[in-house]
Amino acid sequence: MIRRNSFILSKALRNFLSASIMTSLAGQLATTTDAVIVSHMIGPDALSAINVVMPLTMLFSCASILIGLGASVLAARAIGQHDKERVNRIFTTALMLLAISGIAISLITSINCPAIVEALCDNARITPYATDYTEIIAGGALFLILSNGINYFVSTDGSPGLVTKGVLAGAIANIPLDIILVEQMGISGSAAATIVNYIVTLTVVSTHFFRNSCSYSIINPFKGMGGYIARNIYEGLPLMLGNLLLGFAVFAINSMILSAAGADGIYIWTICLQLLMITFIVLNGVGNAMLSVGGVLAGEKDFRGVRIMTMLLTKLVCSTLALLVIAVLIFPEMLAAAFGAGNEDISGGIAAPLRIFSLLLIPFAVTLVMRFLFQILEYRILSLVLSAGQLAGIIACLWIFISVSPENLWWSFPVSAFILIVLQIASTAFLSRKKGGISPITLIPKESVEHATVSYSVANCRESIARMLDETRQFLHKHRVPQEKISGSTSCCSIALHHFAAEMKGKKEFMDVHIRIIGEEIHTVLRKAGQKTEPPRIDGAAAIEHKYMYGQNVLFIRS
Repeated sequence: MIRRNSFILSKALRNFLSASIMTSLAGQLATTTDAVIVSHMIGPDALSAINVVMPLTMLFSCASILIGLGASVLAARAIGQHDKERVNRIFTTALMLLAISGIAISLITSINCPAIVEALCDNARITPYATDYTEIIAGGALFLILSNGINYFVSTDGSPGLVTKGVLAGAIANIPLDIILVEQMGISGSAAATIVNYIVTLTVVSTHFFRNSCSYSIINPFKGMGGYIARNIYEGLPLMLGNLLLGFAVFAINSMILSAAGADGIYIWTICLQLLMITFIVLNGVGNAMLSVGGVLAGEKDFRGVRIMTMLLTKLVCSTLALLVIAVLIFPEMLAAAFGAGNEDISGGIAAPLRIFSLLLIPFAVTLVMRFLFQILEYRILSLVLSAGQLAGIIACLWIFISVSPENLWWSFPVSAFILIVLQIASTAFLSRKKGGISPITLIPKESVEHATVSYSVANCRESIARMLDETRQFLHKHRVPQEKISGSTSCCSIALHHFAAEMKGKKEFMDVHIRIIGEEIHTVLRKAGQKTEPPRIDGAAAIEHKYMYGQNVLFIRS
């Protein structure tokens, strides 16, 4: 038997992750630049004002997550199912919702700007800056929401590199604009530069829709709109609530640590939070890869591929964060110094909490990976429970430790993460026994329950191709496919594999093949990594579709 290996998927994930991580870094560059320029050109009160308004901009992001990210997960499955009508309807409905919500939020925020600022801050020194900043940034909510929402769709459609270019272009444009506009307009200029940042990103990323490879078209949005809106919100709700709960958790933890450990405790927690944000540069890339690449695989019912992807990404997260944890355990003072700890007394008190907090990172990240996996496998309630439980558990454990043993409050973070891992495994084991046919830890089906499937990794040689075709004939014959269909399907597959093999020019690489029997049809998906190539000419196939995504050629054949 020719077993499926990780060659093709690891290539796709490397392509996606490098672009996604660069996107996170570029976005962080824009945020850091704003902070540096505003603090130096205006003063610390202006910088504090931007931080005070941050919950409002996080609320804008929640709209793009609820609509854009939720819809992109649905679109990924539809792309994997090669259902063009459904892809276009999902995209059109989401685009309309993004535009409507952006306009509505801009108007509501602009009209209620004084009341919003008063709710966020009552400091007489900071409020004037916050009001000026909010008045401008409120008008740009539409561009923030559209930009983030479109980014999700373009990444899902196989162009994460274009999203990186767009975000980087916006970040670069933001630097001179910040300097010029802040000098002329004060803190309002910083808000205006941020809006231009999103407009530049949106302009660059939107060029994807003019490419021949684009999967999306705008169609009549009103046909079946209600059902698509409901599914969109249902899909995006766990992801959006995770973002909302993170903001609430930070607020709650701030309050508890301030009451238990005072200003020094808050300073230590701030550094711990920055450490967690560093890990999110990797985790955001992994999450986007799972939702996009994994969503397509789940749509194809390629559960062997989903299993390989999960294994690769879990290993990546654990190995990367293990290095970070080891660095913190050995050199906590260096991390503290990087965030401004200069006093020997404070620095000495930071070392132990940082070491303890670092033990949270790996179990926290593993739970996050599982949340994304359960999302693409359509266990949305479990994903939502984990999203809430991950942060609620931290808050509950912190409260217990502060009540019982406040001097050990930092142990509440790793303890809560390990408790959640145990509860998660117990829950998935229970679901596995109840449902059957799925993994007791990941809930990945052992095989498609709807259709007979088989998948291979085929080496670039005639012998391997011949062996794979022989095994395919046996598989189709076993499931009582008519001989005429078997001959037609294997003939199409043979032509495509030999065409791809010729393009590989003797390289010792693999091609992936995934075959499904759906009613009277045979669906075959072939993947080859590398540069974009022209698809082969195949006579006799009912339908052929070629797409270049995630650095690989994907050929769909229906026979």
